[in-house]
Amino acid sequence: MSEVEGASSWVDRIGGPHVVRAVVERFVARCFADPIIGFLFVGRDAARIVDHETTHALVTLGGTAVYEGRPIVPLHRAMRLHRGHFRRRLALLRQEIVREGLPDPVVEAWLAPQRAMEAAITDGTDCAG
Repeated sequence: MSEVEGASSWVDRIGGPHVVRAVVERFVARCFADPIIGFLFVGRDAARIVDHETTHALVTLGGTAVYEGRPIVPLHRAMRLHRGHFRRRLALLRQEIVREGLPDPVVEAWLAPQRAMEAAITDGTDCAG
């Protein structure tokens, strides 16, 4: 996907919020179906997750959205996530961003804040004891 000349944010440059939402929808579907982390999504509301993930991504990429969900860190810490769970999720997200054909700077802009949350969100273990 090519960048739009004169656009003010990554969201604008990649074609708008609908592009971000399409990536997030595929990503969330993969998380739910994933053999490694899918169990973490059992009983969760996929549409709500898509909405929150989309808003978070739009904010990260300079869009005008405002994240109004619950605080990310305490919500996820309560889930007792291992680093492997977190990194699997990042890998799935990266694959969907790349699949969309977004430029490398967008990939990094989208993923860097996510990676920065690893220590705060996970319990620090690589796998269950």
